Amino acid sequence: MALTQREKEILRLIKKNPMISQEELAKMLGISRSAVAGHIANLMKKGFILGRGYVVRDLKGVTVIGGANIDIKGKPYKELKQHTSNPGYINIAPGGVGRNIAHNLAQLNVPVTFLSVVGNDDEGRRLLEETRQAGVNVEQVVISNTRRTGIYLAILNAIGDMDIALSGMDILEELNIQYLESKIEVIKNSEIVVFDSNIPEESIRYVTELCYNNNIPVVVEPVSIDKAQKLKGVLDKIDYITPNKEELESITGMSVADDEDMKKAVKYLRDRGVKNVIVTLGERGVYISSEELEKFIEPYRTEIVDATGAGDALTAGLVYGIFNGYSLEVSVKMGLAAASLTISSPYTVNPFLNENQLKNMVKEI
Repeated sequence: MALTQREKEILRLIKKNPMISQEELAKMLGISRSAVAGHIANLMKKGFILGRGYVVRDLKGVTVIGGANIDIKGKPYKELKQHTSNPGYINIAPGGVGRNIAHNLAQLNVPVTFLSVVGNDDEGRRLLEETRQAGVNVEQVVISNTRRTGIYLAILNAIGDMDIALSGMDILEELNIQYLESKIEVIKNSEIVVFDSNIPEESIRYVTELCYNNNIPVVVEPVSIDKAQKLKGVLDKIDYITPNKEELESITGMSVADDEDMKKAVKYLRDRGVKNVIVTLGERGVYISSEELEKFIEPYRTEIVDATGAGDALTAGLVYGIFNGYSLEVSVKMGLAAASLTISSPYTVNPFLNENQLKNMVKEI
């Protein structure tokens, strides 16, 4: 059975101090001792606390389903000029929205399993090895003998924002229902499931239905304007979604010219069942909409070296917060902190990202 937000908060505190009293828990959480006792009784019924003395069962991990590819990124030394060759810096590294999210989560000490497909080629072997070394469980990734590993080719402008990109991800058609059915126990044994919209539309329907029926929270990264369209039929089964303005327009079919338009589009998603909407607004931060919260949150300011991977880091930081029982607002701030640390580095996944950095940046911790 899934945990409530309050149960996750109590479990997190108990794991830190198994000898903590109910009175201490009540004071830290600002609730009554009797309320704490009720939550602890529920945790025992659900099997997360095994008896007196707060013997805690380890939480399940996070499963990420999505794209894995090689990123090729080019950034000019000076202003980008069209229709000619631009001297600049070129980097080749592991990428893919799902893979990047999984990599970031592993660096944040979240147990994470990755479901994806790569080719039987040097690029695929590199992806698996480097993702495994980061701490991600890649044992369930399938190797295709018919298609090559995906390639993402991006041209950045002089300040590090994407100018244009091409995504060769046909191999992800093999991340189909048949593959997912073979991993059903992995998915059902998840605390949280995260997926990106690179995966086929029928796979999105299968995953969201499976998670809905098993009370597993679903976090969705829409990826792009075109791929966000795949989410229209499953909005009532999405717990958290992180679109940018253009993706929000694509999913809702509504024009978003200003903040009022954005709020109307967000309301459209909420009315159709999405529980928590986190709209990413670049240098303005994010806009959150949930049953308890409607507000803008500013980003953590930093110098932009390379904006690639910021959205993936934000989603990972958000999931880190949810997994560890923090409130939605604090979890979103964790995401903003992870995004800030990512864009201030030349890497799509900042190899120096860790949970202490997030906690130091987010003052509510």
